[in-house]
Amino acid sequence: MQSEQFERIHAFWTRRPQLTQGELGEFYQRVIAALTPCRPREAASLGDSLADLRHQFFIEKVLHGDSEAAPHHVGALFLYFKRFIIDQLRKQRIEEDADAQDGCELRAPDAYAEPLRDYQLTPQQVRAAADVFIATLPRDLILLLRHCGCGGMPVKELAEQIASAHYHGGKLGLVHRQKGDPDSAGRQVVEPAHRATLLGSWVLSLLKLRVGDALAARDLQAAQIVLDILCVAALSLHMDPVSTPSNPNERPPA
Repeated sequence: MQSEQFERIHAFWTRRPQLTQGELGEFYQRVIAALTPCRPREAASLGDSLADLRHQFFIEKVLHGDSEAAPHHVGALFLYFKRFIIDQLRKQRIEEDADAQDGCELRAPDAYAEPLRDYQLTPQQVRAAADVFIATLPRDLILLLRHCGCGGMPVKELAEQIASAHYHGGKLGLVHRQKGDPDSAGRQVVEPAHRATLLGSWVLSLLKLRVGDALAARDLQAAQIVLDILCVAALSLHMDPVSTPSNPNERPPA
């Protein structure tokens, strides 16, 4: 964009509150046109098209924003747009983690201590063991645990990011709580069909339960507590958000 053309954007920007409807329309068209060549790589991890992101940027940061100084060249405008994309990614990560923790329906930490005492364990020891267990998992399995095991996202939602997602989910031993049954995931993970999975064998080993043992209700409760603490450990990791397909009308570069 030529400097004299961008001067028009700068002039509109400096007096945004006083623009007429006609000037506002021209301002919008000029900003959107100026941003068209800007295709931040980070935008590939957001579900919105670049056209939608440009529109959202104009409304939130250009029209109603009051913290950004008027850019003097198109490079500064690109930088503002890239910062906006990064902010959106941060918001997405926070929302995903919050949704995942809501899916776990975690108990208060004090509620863990008494049931674990029968297994010569403390919540702190289980958390340390969970950190070690997670460190042994490849990235794909950690993503499955965070988003599908702890957050309740369907495995198919990760199929484009993780090759053979269903196979790896089975190998990991993903389980989900059933509504109204707080210990249902713990009960599932120690069932015979799950005991050979990574999660099932780890939970049984940590609680010092043998594969052939007949499990009591307290064992199932303890297994659920271990899974809850594992979810807290998994969700506390700082990982790039899972990318989702963009609008097919306009896909940003991967």
